Amino acid sequence: MSLIDTLYNWIDFLKSIWDFINKIFVTVLNFVQNILNFFKNPSRLKKLKQDSNKLAIAIKENLDNGEYRVVNCLFDKEEQTIVDMNDEAQGIEAKDMDYQTERTFGNRDMIILK
Repeated sequence: MSLIDTLYNWIDFLKSIWDFINKIFVTVLNFVQNILNFFKNPSRLKKLKQDSNKLAIAIKENLDNGEYRVVNCLFDKEEQTIVDMNDEAQGIEAKDMDYQTERTFGNRDMIILK
C-alpha cells in the first residue's frame, strides 16, 4: 500500500490505532495547546529534523454524536508506519473545536504539519 493510499484511508487508519495509543479527553480541542504543542516536544522535533521521511500529521474523525477524535502522530513515509506509536502518538477526544482548529482542518480530515 502506498503512502497516498495509507493516508487516503485516514479514518480507517485512525480507527485501527485508536485502542493502542495514549488518549486525553478535552472539552474544546485547542489547535495550539493540543496539536502544535504536541509536535513542539523536543524529542519529537529532533526526530522530525533528523529524518526527512518523518511527517507530523493530525487526523480528525467527526463522530456520530457531534464530538471529535484527533490523532497526533509522527508518520514515517518510507516505512509507512507510525513512529513509536506507544510514545509518539496521542489520541484526543473532544466535544468541540476552537476556531483555529476548525479553520486549520477546513473540510479536510488530515493535516500535515511537516
